[in-house]
Parts: sequence; structure tokens; C-alpha cells
Amino acid sequence: MSKAMRMPLILSLICGVIFGCRDHELEKRFFDTPAGDWVERSRHYSLEDQYKIFRYGNDFKEPPVMGLAGPIAERGAAAVPFLMNQLNANADDISVRDILLIFEQMEATGSYNVKADGPLIGLLTSKVSAMKDKEWQTICVKGLQFIRDSK
Repeated sequence: MSKAMRMPLILSLICGVIFGCRDHELEKRFFDTPAGDWVERSRHYSLEDQYKIFRYGNDFKEPPVMGLAGPIAERGAAAVPFLMNQLNANADDISVRDILLIFEQMEATGSYNVKADGPLIGLLTSKVSAMKDKEWQTICVKGLQFIRDSK
């Protein structure tokens, strides 16, 4: 194999191993279908795949597809450990924003009593406080307040 042919392979491996880059094939296939059934279709995926699809829809689609937070939120308590792990592993501002949106929906729909989960509220508060982007932080502070004030 020539050096020119090896370079893209090497770069792909470096991207995948060091930077965690992915080709998003699952997500692209999902969004290649009609938008009208995205929410219903997402309910048939594993939690991990739902989360990948949701994040892709928020981070790469315009306008963002925030409605895909709903099927994850519907899982209630079953999704909380996974989402907390995501918060601990991916504390970048956009991850925090997206995960907080799921927890807001859990609280709003009653699928999980987020405000009663002290460790979760503590983790969310810590992650929101550490956000670098002050505009996103302001929005997330409001989201936390929504959770705390919900009846």
C-alpha cells in the first residue's frame, strides 16, 4: 500500500481512537427517513442508540430536533444511570444542555421525579455551574430552576 493510500486510513484511526470521531452512520440512516415519524421510530431503538440519534439531531440538524428527547425521557428511572454516566463522561456545554433537556422533560411529564433525586440535582448543578459558554449556562440555569420549581 502506498504512502498516499495509508494516510487516510491512519488519519481515520487517529480520529477514531484519540478523538472519538465516528461516521454517524446510524444517525444518518435514521434522519434519511421522513421527519413525521422520527419520534415514534426512535422509541424502537436501544437507549444508547436513542441518545446518539437525539444528540445528532440536536447537534447536526438545523433546526435542532429537540423532540427526540421525549422518547428518552419516557424511560424515566431506567435512563437516569445512563444519562448520569454521560454527564460524567462528557461534560462539555452542549452535552450538559442536551442531557438537561431530557431531565426537564422527565420532570414535566412525570416520568421521573428529577427534583427529588438529590445526587442527580447535585450533578446537574455542578455541570451547569462549570459551563464555559455563559449564554448556554444562563439557559441551563433556567432549566434547572424549572425542575426545582415544578409541582
